[in-house]
Amino acid sequence: MPAKKPKLLIAASIVAAGSAAVYFYFQGLKNKVFNPQDSAKVVPDEAMMAAFISPNPQALSHLQRFGTPGAQKLVGQGLNAFQEQSLAGTQIDFDRDLKPWLGGVMVALLPPDAAAKTEPPKLLVVVSVNNKISAWNFANKLKSQPGATTQETEYKGVKIYEIAEPTGKRYSVALLNDQLVMAPLKKPVELAIDTFTGEPSLATQQSTTKFFAESAGVKNPIATVYIADYPAAIEQLKANLPADMQLPWTVFSQFKQVKSLVAGIGADSEGLRVKTIAQLDPKFVQQNPQLASKLLPKFPDETIALIGGKGIDKIWSQATAEAKDSPEVDRGVQQVRDSFKRLDLDADRDVFGWMNGEFAIGAIGSNQGILSQLGMGAAMIFETSDRPAAEATLKKLDAIAKSNPTVSVAPRQVQGKEVTEWQIPQQGTLFGHGWLNENSVFVAFGGPLVDVITSTPPQPLSSSPSFQAIATSLPQANQGYFYIDMEKTMSWANQYLLAVQPNLVSPPTAELLNSLRGVSVVTASTQPTNAELEMLFALKKSNN
Repeated sequence: MPAKKPKLLIAASIVAAGSAAVYFYFQGLKNKVFNPQDSAKVVPDEAMMAAFISPNPQALSHLQRFGTPGAQKLVGQGLNAFQEQSLAGTQIDFDRDLKPWLGGVMVALLPPDAAAKTEPPKLLVVVSVNNKISAWNFANKLKSQPGATTQETEYKGVKIYEIAEPTGKRYSVALLNDQLVMAPLKKPVELAIDTFTGEPSLATQQSTTKFFAESAGVKNPIATVYIADYPAAIEQLKANLPADMQLPWTVFSQFKQVKSLVAGIGADSEGLRVKTIAQLDPKFVQQNPQLASKLLPKFPDETIALIGGKGIDKIWSQATAEAKDSPEVDRGVQQVRDSFKRLDLDADRDVFGWMNGEFAIGAIGSNQGILSQLGMGAAMIFETSDRPAAEATLKKLDAIAKSNPTVSVAPRQVQGKEVTEWQIPQQGTLFGHGWLNENSVFVAFGGPLVDVITSTPPQPLSSSPSFQAIATSLPQANQGYFYIDMEKTMSWANQYLLAVQPNLVSPPTAELLNSLRGVSVVTASTQPTNAELEMLFALKKSNN
């Protein structure tokens, strides 16, 4: 007996250690944050597209700090409605049956069979399992639904359950370690098992593994979208679109240039952030310098929205080149050309041809002079290396204005600069233009803004608290940018636009817009064959 006791103690210790290991394993999984790579390991490498959603606790913690009570209520109602619609016709409750075990969810599209190129892609869903016991209970509940039938088969040593619901829905399910794979058809599940047992996976693609695993570099990612073969995905999209549905030409015009694309969505201390990285075909790469804007400090704190970049001449040239292959683009280009032709201007030579430097176009709030009824005006600054061409175009416009007897065109000195203004009797200056320096020309709509844009603003937009909060966390060296102060925008809209047309914006939309401080976007290229876009939805902090 005494000799047996140590063996019993050892056995008991092993059982106890095993129980502790299982306990800590499941406890650890509750706090685990899955990333796209975890799910991508069971997705075949030929997948055309994959989207990954993660219930990242850090991201959700950040989001809970933002938004007005009304906006938070709307989002909550939207999520509840989505859950109810998704689970309609089943006896499944999201909080009870799914939430305890649900980790990240990946939705992947696999190419159709080679002989059926016009068929839609095959769908594969991969769910990361946070708690195997809860997931097992959920699977049993699925199989035991009244009227549901289950067929069990085996493929490469893995059990596949084919479930047919009373509603007519059919799907196949298999568990691969911590990943539950599901598909309406059995074949994608078998392909996932092939990948799980050694075939190449989406996670092994060297060209995108880093961007995909890091959700395009977004902190605290909530969702990641990966398009492995952008041209093939677009062709599939075109083939399966309804006959009466068309997508914007920009979606299709870029597909020859982009090889693959990764987009990440996350939440941080500023708000909701989106970042996209596109890998370009080297044949289409254009070397555009990345510089911090020289024109941004020219705009005052009263600026409501601003867009800027470099080389309008190149943008126009690209559009005219794409017009040869796209009837929709060609119509747009011709409309622009015809509009300028009515003013006796050649769009290629007189307008866009000399706009070869940095540009910035801003909407600026003002209730002075002729702008008192509208509450804002606009100012534009263009850098050019061809000043004579720009001056010739402005002289043509001045001549057209002089032909109108109700408009007077006259020069005026402002801050030591000569400015040409178009004035309307009893109303004031409608339009003005001049040179800020040797190669920077400005045009301003609204007399008050002529004085604003020719002066050094006492509070430049670039150093204002609003701009600092909305835009400065994005790359300052970039190829283009967009900025809108939503607080200023809504204040203007409530005073000038919604006061006249109160039903123009629905209450739910207004509630969501009022939860935003602003939006900023930049385009950049940190590597020669990459094109990057980063967007920040700066959110107001919650008062709760």
